[in-house]
Amino acid sequence: MNNPYFQFSGGVIGALLFLAGLFFILVFLPVSIVAEAFSRLGLTTFQGVLMFMAIVVGRTVNIPVHTSQRLVMVRRPISVRCVMDTRGQGACVEDEPANELKKQVFAVNLGGCVLPLLLSLTFLLGMADAVGAVGFGWIGFALVAVAAGCYAVSRPDVLTGMRVPLFMPALMTFVSVYFFVPEPIRPLAAYVAGTMGTILGGNVALLLTPRLRNRIATPLVSIGGAGTFGGVLVAGVLAVLLA
Repeated sequence: MNNPYFQFSGGVIGALLFLAGLFFILVFLPVSIVAEAFSRLGLTTFQGVLMFMAIVVGRTVNIPVHTSQRLVMVRRPISVRCVMDTRGQGACVEDEPANELKKQVFAVNLGGCVLPLLLSLTFLLGMADAVGAVGFGWIGFALVAVAAGCYAVSRPDVLTGMRVPLFMPALMTFVSVYFFVPEPIRPLAAYVAGTMGTILGGNVALLLTPRLRNRIATPLVSIGGAGTFGGVLVAGVLAVLLA
C-alpha cells in the first residue's frame, strides 16, 4: 500500500527551476547586459555592476531643485472606516477624500538624471584625446537628433508628469549613431546621446515649453524620474551594445 505522504510529484524541483529561471531573467541577464555595455566604455565588470546597482537604487531618490508657485490638485485616497450601527451590527463607511492644493515641486532623479550625466561627463573627459574635435561634433549631432526625436514623442502624463516611450530613445539613438557616427566612437556617442538626448528632449525641452509644461498636473515633476527612467536606461545600454 502506497503511503500518500511520501509520494514525489516533482513540485519542489519545478518550483526551484522556476525561481532559478526568474533569477536569470530578472537579475543575472540584465546585470550581465549592463556590465557588457559599460565594459565597452572602459569600466571593469565590477564597476559596471556597481554602477548599475547605484542607478537602479538611485531611481527612488528625487532631489528637489525648485518649488513653483503653481498650485496643483492632490487627490487623497478613499478611506474606509468600520462602525457599529444602532442594532449593534458592524458596517463599513467610505469617507470621501478631501483633495488639497499643493505647490508643484521640480526635482532631478538621482538614478535617471544625475548619475547618467556624471557618467557621460566622465566618459567624455576620459576619451577626449581619442575623440578629437571632429568626434565631439558627431557626438553632438547624435545627441541633438535623439533629443529632437524624444521631444516629438514625449507627452505630459497624469501619473508620472512626463512620459517617454520606453524603446523609442534606444531606436533613435541606434539610427543616429550607427548610420552617421564613425565606428571607433560609436559606443561613447551611443551612451551620451541615448541618456542625455532622452533627458534633454524628453524632459528639459518639454518643461521649457509653456504649452506642455502647463499640462503637467502632478505635485512632483522629476527630470529622469518615473516615465523617463526606463527610456534613459534602455537607451544607454542597448544603444551601446548595438552601436
